[in-house]
Amino acid sequence: MSKIPLFGTAAGVVVVITCLTACGKAPSVATATMSGAPPSQVSSPRRSSTPLLTKEEVGAILGNAVISVEGAASDMAYKTAVVGIEVTIGLERENDPQLAMSGARKATGMLGGAPEEVPNLGEEAFFGAMSVLYVRRGDMVITITPPNLQLAAGAGAYDKVAQAKLGSPEQLEAMKELHQVEKTDPLMAGLKQPDDMQGAAAVINASSKKQGTSYETQARAIGVALAAKLLTKL
Repeated sequence: MSKIPLFGTAAGVVVVITCLTACGKAPSVATATMSGAPPSQVSSPRRSSTPLLTKEEVGAILGNAVISVEGAASDMAYKTAVVGIEVTIGLERENDPQLAMSGARKATGMLGGAPEEVPNLGEEAFFGAMSVLYVRRGDMVITITPPNLQLAAGAGAYDKVAQAKLGSPEQLEAMKELHQVEKTDPLMAGLKQPDDMQGAAAVINASSKKQGTSYETQARAIGVALAAKLLTKL
């Protein structure tokens, strides 16, 4: 059993999520540029001196205390002491919010996923690749990257394996737990490929699809709760 698959998956997911979020915002910029509109009229983050959600509010939804908040007020990363338990919340005012949402949908499909609509949340909401949640209200577009609960579970199981006495019943049980977590880890798709490039592509594709795991279901529920809380403040 190795710790590498779990943390390798996390690193890949972070990179792709960054690209996906950028893709979701890019269409409005490209369209405006082609039409001759200055960049200042394309989109701009909502400015405020403090995050719209406090670390206490986010921690209450996560079920873990937030120990640090990083980034600009319109693009905040809320981190806890637990590996994988962190969220990123972005808030952008778009010149053409429908086009921005459409771009995020297309990006999800390009990565191998399928947008999944979320009812009764803002004026339009869906989960994209990697379970990134996109929500639109008026000209505001919210993006929420939920916690990686599978990574957290794997890290916890690995710690149990490492801390248990070698060959003990406790260690064997922990190894079974770790194996169960790794069975549904999208990184497994990459390990089946003949080279690194194909492996990376396979991981992106597998990670972008709906996983259907309890980790994903819980993480998405957290994303929706955060979005609902944020909408009360807009």
